[in-house]
Amino acid sequence: MPVTRFAKALAAVSLFNGLLALTVSDSLLAANKVTEAKKNTEVLKTSKDPKARAKALEELGDLGRVMKSLVTDAMPTMIESLKDKDAGVRASAAAAVGKCDPEPAGPVVETLIDLLKNDKDESVKIGAAHGLGSLGSSAKPATSALREITQAEDKKSRLGRAAKDALKSINVKKA
Repeated sequence: MPVTRFAKALAAVSLFNGLLALTVSDSLLAANKVTEAKKNTEVLKTSKDPKARAKALEELGDLGRVMKSLVTDAMPTMIESLKDKDAGVRASAAAAVGKCDPEPAGPVVETLIDLLKNDKDESVKIGAAHGLGSLGSSAKPATSALREITQAEDKKSRLGRAAKDALKSINVKKA
């Protein structure tokens, strides 16, 4: 009997310690993500290096997908980056803004549609398609532009595949 009682007590203590460790690690991870968001926002706002800004946008997009509130301060700069002179920055911004699902989505959807139709760089068009796909049903106004691309592009082209994937994400039956 004493061994059974000891084993139960040991199991209870182990369970408590495990829960405590999970709680503390979640708090540490959340604090780390806030710090990471602030760091990437600062890089986005101040860096002259397009590759650094593009990487910061990608990181902010991933953080915004997890928790929108992490990128609230960065969102105006992210949206402004859609007009950057560097195509890599514009492409990263298009994908990142879509991942963050901004409120209201309407103006962002219109900007992404414009990039999809009119930007000269294919990587920006692909980024815009990814961004629209990430927005889901909020991007329904983009369905006709995405359909045009799927019909005009070769089925094996990266842009055609990105447009087709975006249509699926927006929940449009016919692609």
